[in-house]
Amino acid sequence: MVIYREFKELKSLAAPVHWAMGMFDGVHLGHAGVIAAAVKGAALDGGIPAVLTFRTHPLARVRPESVPPAIMGEDAEKFALMKELGVKAVLSLEFSSRLASMSPEEFIGELCSSCLVAQIAVGEDWHFGRGRAGNVETLRLLSCRYGFRVTAVPSILQDGERISSTRIREAVRAADFLQAAGMLGRPYRWKGPVIHGRQLGRLLDYPTANIRPGCGLQPPHGVYAVRARVAGKKYGGVANLGVRPTVEGETGELLLETHLFGHPGDIYGREMEVEPVRFLRPEIKFPSLEELKSQLARDAAHAEKVLKGGE
Repeated sequence: MVIYREFKELKSLAAPVHWAMGMFDGVHLGHAGVIAAAVKGAALDGGIPAVLTFRTHPLARVRPESVPPAIMGEDAEKFALMKELGVKAVLSLEFSSRLASMSPEEFIGELCSSCLVAQIAVGEDWHFGRGRAGNVETLRLLSCRYGFRVTAVPSILQDGERISSTRIREAVRAADFLQAAGMLGRPYRWKGPVIHGRQLGRLLDYPTANIRPGCGLQPPHGVYAVRARVAGKKYGGVANLGVRPTVEGETGELLLETHLFGHPGDIYGREMEVEPVRFLRPEIKFPSLEELKSQLARDAAHAEKVLKGGE
């Protein structure tokens, strides 16, 4: 899959391009439906299935205080999911002042002058162009001028409501991981390289594998029963997401500290994925390390019971 950053780079695309357009934050099941429409169209005429998306949220230009937290922190993860869906090219645009000032007609005109556009697939409620003035009907009018096909993909419903990035954020913030997974089409998870910590968990008989969870969407700080994968193996575990107030006060770095049930060995620097299964309790400050150690034992037992299906 090839990643492009500017319209002018699209000149290298020799075949007709079938575009799926959108922010695609989370690449959830609704987004997958839009991408699937472009992939299917490309397969029918030997074209290139591609995604047009944005590196920065459009709200960052007009109302930065309203930008929602990213469901996925890294573009690389988003692009990997797109590749799995069959995408061969991605145009990832910076939402610059120039782009924000483009009318819908100017935006589509620039795209069509940069490559041969065969199809544009969007969600049925998609808006684009200056002031969000463009919609599906605008695309259909422009398709008569430029000769591309428009595919408006209906929303996908879960429990009678439209799947959306907003609903996914609400589910994660409520630690409702089952609902979030149902909309994402995969579990919500943390991912990152295992880093060195202060070794406090080891002193408390509960060594942890620590990762930085990133600055995007997070569930409440607290303790979770989790499933983890690292170094090619799967583990159950108990994890704390937070700042460790018992030892760091309230100013500690946000970390995910996972005690794995098993003996993973030396995994520093290895990529680890952690899937939260159940929220167990909020993060709290304990009067002493001994009381923290006692609670860790209860947390571990609770997590094991949850993971075995006993609760």
